Order: sequence, then C-alpha cells, then structure tokens
Amino acid sequence: MPTWPIDSIEDRPDITLRSWAAFDVPLNGTDQPWTRHFTGWSCEDEQGQVSSAVQQFDPATGKCVTESGRVYRLLGRPGHDLDAEYVWQRWKRIANVHEERDVTSEVFEAIQAAQATPGTKGAAPMKHAPVP
Repeated sequence: MPTWPIDSIEDRPDITLRSWAAFDVPLNGTDQPWTRHFTGWSCEDEQGQVSSAVQQFDPATGKCVTESGRVYRLLGRPGHDLDAEYVWQRWKRIANVHEERDVTSEVFEAIQAAQATPGTKGAAPMKHAPVP
C-alpha cells in the first residue's frame, strides 16, 4: 500500500481524525523530550494520517496545533483504523523511530475531564519528559 504527502497547510489547514490514537515517540533521540503525534482516519481526505509533533492541545475542544501549524480535531472516542495503523508504522520507519508510548487513554481521559468541567478552555503547550 503506497503512502503520499498530504495537502499543503494552505490547502488543508484543518483535519478531523476519527478512530484516533495518540503516541509519544523519541523523534529527536531518547535523551531529548519525546514528541506527541496523533494518528487516525482523516474525515476530509478519507485516508489514514499521522500528525507532525503536537505543540498545543486543548482537551476541552479536542483540538491541537502541530509543529506544521495544522489544526487537528479529535472526533469521538479513540479507535483503531487499519489504514492509519499502516501509515503510523510507515511513518515510524521513515523517521527511524523504534520506540513509542501509547498515550491514547491519557489523552481521552483529559478530554473527558475537560468536557465534564464547565468553563474549561484554552490550549496548553505540550511538555514531554524523556521516557526511560
């Protein structure tokens, strides 16, 4: 199954992911802060997709801004999509990433807590510590 680049940020500034998952990876080396990435089924492009590193995340809206400046919206509950899984594995191979930490439950719990708390809003910068 081939993979191809997604539209430019000018052409596709926002993407909605369903059947999504979240992972932290040592993109810049295990001695550097790990980066967070979302993967899932792009509702707009009808294909699996992986985000660039997440810079800000607002659990109240389920939206994040990535390193590229693109805005991703997490739709509904996390899930598993075979096309997204393929793209994620391919992305890791290309990026030479051999470790990952599945943080999907952590992200989903933050979304549920924020949406259950009235008045919660505002994106928070992502802060990741190296994972042993």
